[in-house]
Order: sequence, then structure tokens, then C-alpha cells
Amino acid sequence: MKINTQYDGWELQSFDEASNFRKYQMEKIKSFIKDKKILDVGSGNGGLIKYYQKETRKISVFEPSKNLNIELKKKFKKDKIMIFNNKNQIRQKYDVILYMDVIEHIKKYENEINLILKKISKNGVLIINVPAFNFLYTDFDKSVGHIKRFSKKDFYYLSKKFKLKIKKLEYYDSIGFFLIFLSKFLFNFYLENKNVSKNIRIWNNLIPLSKIIDKVLFNKVGKSLICILEKK
Repeated sequence: MKINTQYDGWELQSFDEASNFRKYQMEKIKSFIKDKKILDVGSGNGGLIKYYQKETRKISVFEPSKNLNIELKKKFKKDKIMIFNNKNQIRQKYDVILYMDVIEHIKKYENEINLILKKISKNGVLIINVPAFNFLYTDFDKSVGHIKRFSKKDFYYLSKKFKLKIKKLEYYDSIGFFLIFLSKFLFNFYLENKNVSKNIRIWNNLIPLSKIIDKVLFNKVGKSLICILEKK
């Protein structure tokens, strides 16, 4: 699993404080992880783990970054969570494997998916969350190591290539989409690194409105894209 082991996740703390968005993400996936044995790949500093713990106690995480892995072990020292930093340590199979905003950091992500499918139980699911629409790719994406942003076409292709059944595929967070669009093409302010924390707080407060607009627009646009794939 060739994820950047030097990635320091400088932006993770700001996004982890975006509780409205994190809860919205969980609404998309919680029915698939309820009481399941899960592996979270690329857990960063573990911002989503506390949300997983509300749905299941059978949690393992894989984080190749040395510094972030140490941080995870300190943070969840008292929890019954298996924390890996080497793919060879992962010898069991899981009902659910999650890549929550991870594969956009991996250049050869198709190889990554091919490898991880061997760790999913029969009829298990692969959950992938990614930034959406490559025309929205910004300097901020580049600064945090994003290789690209994704569209539904990418996942139709992956589902056919690996013979996976799409259980859910939808864009979400329309407000985030419009903020990035305005920033990139009109104002160039939203994702400047020096304003990241402030602007993430503003965006997070708008998530309730984003949820309403998503329904009105039938999830046709969004800052993020969620895909849930079943291993046949």
C-alpha cells in the first residue's frame, strides 16, 4: 500500500474540527459499518475513529506515516483498536475496508485497490470517499498531496475492472462545491493555506444548508464523492 509515509497531515486537525461535515459523512456510511469488522486505511490522526466507535467496536486502522501512527497509538492507547503501520501486519479479512479521503493521495490507486480487495471478506464492502470533479483541482489540492479529484466515471470503470457491485455512488456537499468553484474561478480566497482553519469553520457551519441543497439537486454536484462497492 504505497501511501506517502512522509505525509504529515498538516491540514487534518482543521478538517477534524468540522464536526458537521464528519457527521454528514457518517450518515452516508453508518448502515454499512454497523457492528461490522472494519479496517480504516490512511487514518491520519484518527479524526473519524470516534465516529466509527459509535457504530462498531471491531476496528483496525492502517496508517503508514510514522509520526501519525505514533500519534494514533497514543490517542487510542486505552481502546481495543489494532493499529498497523505495515501492510504485512494485516493478515485477517474484514467486512468493510474504508478509504476516507485517501486514494486521491495515491498515484497508482488501482494497484492499491487490487491489493486491498484480498483483505475483504466475501460479500464485504469497500468504502471510498474522495474529493470530486477534477476541474475543481486547486493549489490547495496540490499542497496536501492530492493526485487528482474524481468523478462517477472513475468508479464505474473501477467497478467493472474489479467486478464489484456499486451499492452507493453519489456526490454530496453542494455548498463546498460552490465555495471551491467561486474560490478557483472568481475570488481565489477560500482555500488559501493561511486561511484554511477560518474558512473550514465557515464551510462547516454551512453543512446543514448543504444537506438541504443536495436533496434539491438530487446529489448531482458536491465537493465530495462517496462510493460503496460490494465484493461479489
